[in-house]
Amino acid sequence: MPKTLRMKTLGIAIATALIAGCSSGAGHSGAIQMTTSGKIVETVNGQPVPESLLEATARQHNLHLDKPGGRDQALNLLTDMVIVAQAAQHEPFASDENYQADVEAMRLKGVADATFGQYEKGTTLTDDTLKAEYDAESKKAGGHVYDFGQLLFADEDEAMKAEGDLLAGKPFSEVFDSYRAKAKQAKMFTRVRADQIPDSLAHALASLKDGETTKVPVKTEYGYHVVHLDIVNPYTPPPFEQVKEGVRRTTELKIAQERMKKLRESAKIEYPAGTAPPAAAPAPEKKG
Repeated sequence: MPKTLRMKTLGIAIATALIAGCSSGAGHSGAIQMTTSGKIVETVNGQPVPESLLEATARQHNLHLDKPGGRDQALNLLTDMVIVAQAAQHEPFASDENYQADVEAMRLKGVADATFGQYEKGTTLTDDTLKAEYDAESKKAGGHVYDFGQLLFADEDEAMKAEGDLLAGKPFSEVFDSYRAKAKQAKMFTRVRADQIPDSLAHALASLKDGETTKVPVKTEYGYHVVHLDIVNPYTPPPFEQVKEGVRRTTELKIAQERMKKLRESAKIEYPAGTAPPAAAPAPEKKG
């Protein structure tokens, strides 16, 4: 493990152990803040270290306990963290509120990650469920892929000027070069599916023939698009068995996002008087 990463890991261990020790009851006054009745892999200065903690350390650092050297590397790392965490309990770090805030942010992230990991374990995704998701996504992708050029503008007037030049007979390549410095984005795309771009842009591309350009800018949440279709080709999705694991990961992510949405909707969240709530988190940006 690189030295900088190892030191960062040890720093997190110091912080977490210290804050946990300050806030725990008498039953959790050691460097390790968990209970266990399982196998003990070592004892460090009187502190028993459970097998489950070694396994978690290995998972978090992508180490494999069943591979040569993997168990030794994970156990050495865990031993170091326990030793440093024990030393941290004798330091005055907890008096610094910024330090405590840094640690609490790490702790909350750890709790959230582990909790959603448990939710994921409890979610059964059968092949039938994954096949239904695959079929739905294949339908959404459509039967074509598009090669096109795009000028994306933040300002509608600039987009209209570019469209005006096109309507006057200038080739798209010339207009593209003339406006690329003014555009938010000037880019050529290849083999883009309908499900990878905003719906209105997908509809506009579907209405064009090879070599045609939009007559008016296409408005999306990203701005105003001036689009030239080079060529459209047929698209056949890869076989289900070939992409099944990718479909599984995508489905698990969608389930987690929906769970998070429901948790937020059921939570009572209040802000100080005169403080505006934060803007809603944007949806994942589609390609294009």
